[in-house]
Amino acid sequence: MPGGVLGSFRTWIDESKRYVAPLWPVTLLRVYLGVAFLSAASNKVLSWWASWPQNMSHFLTSKLNDTYAFYRPVLTGLVLPHVGFFARTIAVSEVAVGLSLLLGAGTRFGAAAGLVLIANYMLAFGDIPWQPGEDQAFFIGLVVVFITNGGRAFGIDHWLARARA
Repeated sequence: MPGGVLGSFRTWIDESKRYVAPLWPVTLLRVYLGVAFLSAASNKVLSWWASWPQNMSHFLTSKLNDTYAFYRPVLTGLVLPHVGFFARTIAVSEVAVGLSLLLGAGTRFGAAAGLVLIANYMLAFGDIPWQPGEDQAFFIGLVVVFITNGGRAFGIDHWLARARA
């Protein structure tokens, strides 16, 4: 049976390639996530820059009981002893991810960096991955932007791709 199940599967794949969803809805998601990252960074960068490391240290210390047990040594042995470095790195990373997503520039890199940030937030807060929540929704949204390369629609990535072609 040469055609069989394998042939049907190949036909299904070939037919599915013809139906591509438009990227404008992903653009809305990308812009929303960009604004959200910039909003989250704004209080760290604008008003709290000097006190942000201390605030982050207090916040993480208060969440240690909720943190996943396997992740707690990362916080206590690496992040908290070097909180000044990590606090500023997080704030600057949130700004970079926000601008990347908002402008559609280096979108896949920005989405990947955002995924790393959100994954660390979820681990630090002890969030259950399948439980609905803000971080989980951001994670899924960033996966969608990453997979679809959302900057190729209404973003700088689109013009860069055209210039290369």
